[in-house]
Amino acid sequence: MKSSRLITPPVVEPVTLDEMKAHARINDDADDELLSALLIAARQWCETYTRRAFIAQTWAQYLSSRPSQDRIRLIRPPLISVTAVRTYDDQDQETLWENNNYFIDAASEPALLVLRNGKTWANFERAANGMLIEYIAGYGVVASDVPAPLRLAIKQLALHWYEHRGEALLEGATAKVPLVIEGLLQPYRLLGLGAA
Repeated sequence: MKSSRLITPPVVEPVTLDEMKAHARINDDADDELLSALLIAARQWCETYTRRAFIAQTWAQYLSSRPSQDRIRLIRPPLISVTAVRTYDDQDQETLWENNNYFIDAASEPALLVLRNGKTWANFERAANGMLIEYIAGYGVVASDVPAPLRLAIKQLALHWYEHRGEALLEGATAKVPLVIEGLLQPYRLLGLGAA
């Protein structure tokens, strides 16, 4: 079993408040707090939809059993770096797994952590989350590192939510994202991220 969680969120957003206000043609400061919150929510929605990280953020990926193959797929691309691989025994004692046991295949997307020839996976005794891979994912540390279509999708989605705030949904209905936003995101969307 494999699971992951965000450890450290991005320090900056791919779209600034000023960029959003220019995009939406908003000239006053009355809704700055709302717009800032919508930008974060839109970035998170777009990241979830594409299964990517946009701005540098730290992720933890856990494994509860030894991998059956010689590689582990790091499930939140694009990879910037692997910061640590740790294992845990049944008393929750942590052991750093040396990086000479593996290499990173960053040419694959998502990136792979691959065993070196002659090496075997570390033993871990803890029944759940016995191995932790900590890594940094994203296109970079500044907004301009994020591809323009992704930044535009964030602006468009935040604007859509801003313009349609307060709309009530009929019982059983789900909110639809405009097709233009999905169209901007589609080339970046990763599908079929099963275990590897």
